[in-house]
Amino acid sequence: MIRERNGSWFVRWREQGKQVQRHFGSGPDAKRKAELFDLDKKMAKKQGRPADEPQSGERKGQVWFDDLCQQYLDHIRACGRSEKYIRELKNTMNVFFIPAFSKRPVAELTYNEDVVPFANSMRYRDTEKKVERSMATRNRYLDHLNSIFNHARHSGLITNNPLAGWKKTKEAPRDVRLTVQDFLKIKAAAAPHLAWALEVAFATGTRCGESELLALEWSQIDFERGEIKVYGRKTKTYRTIPLTPAFLARLREMKAVAVTDKIVEYKGRPMKKLRRSFDTACERAGITYPIRFYDVRHLFASVMLSKGADVAAVSKLLGHSTIKMTVDTYYHVLEGEKRRAVELLPGCV
Repeated sequence: MIRERNGSWFVRWREQGKQVQRHFGSGPDAKRKAELFDLDKKMAKKQGRPADEPQSGERKGQVWFDDLCQQYLDHIRACGRSEKYIRELKNTMNVFFIPAFSKRPVAELTYNEDVVPFANSMRYRDTEKKVERSMATRNRYLDHLNSIFNHARHSGLITNNPLAGWKKTKEAPRDVRLTVQDFLKIKAAAAPHLAWALEVAFATGTRCGESELLALEWSQIDFERGEIKVYGRKTKTYRTIPLTPAFLARLREMKAVAVTDKIVEYKGRPMKKLRRSFDTACERAGITYPIRFYDVRHLFASVMLSKGADVAAVSKLLGHSTIKMTVDTYYHVLEGEKRRAVELLPGCV
């Protein structure tokens, strides 16, 4: 169990009934090392092996799934994945993947005997109450598994990927019902820091959370050119978003009283999450349908497209990798375009 005392990080666990702990020092780097060590201990407990038994290597000349997971984590770390991503994936491996796929060597795993039962077991997050996981979550887990097995195949550890027969289930499109009127109601009911975050999100169309919105810094704004340069962590590319004169004026106002280098802050500190305050604001505003902060980004795109904005331009503003992604996501907004296209045909009767 990971603990922190006086700025120093340590992990505490039990061995043969006795409590043992290991110290890692202080600071962010020490915290990351402690978290990874703690996950290693939990993984060992799940596998039913001694905590000090090495994870790497082969057993009886075969590669086992926990060995494969460790090799894959080393691989993505070498490719530049963040420690946060690695830590979250390692936890997913520990909780879901390793218990399901560590019964025999990786080379003996098959689609019908191992993948299908695992996929079926992931359908419900609460089996007794029949509470289903979203299709997006289930697809994400299987995407991770597919990448792990593909890495094993490319590395020569196995000859066939047991997920070769799996096809991603199409996810039902989400019914985004947020309107400009409801957005303004939520903003009016929001705490000041959230109201400002909503304003920034609607003016820039950035992805919510730490990936884009909460990572925005004042140095990214070019006030003379009237634009902001946004780094998309998802696509690992930069995009430039023009800003309206009215929003530029608001930015100047907020920068004058800012304490940190972040555009969105709370009580002089950078922020990591907005979900709780957003849910509270929606409740106060009387919004009864399901809604996420991410819907503000959808509203940003939908409003422009419904007013005749060029799809390619909107796609660039959103930071989509292809125009096809934008069209597939938002074409319902452009239903009127089909009628306008047909009306362009010359009369022949």
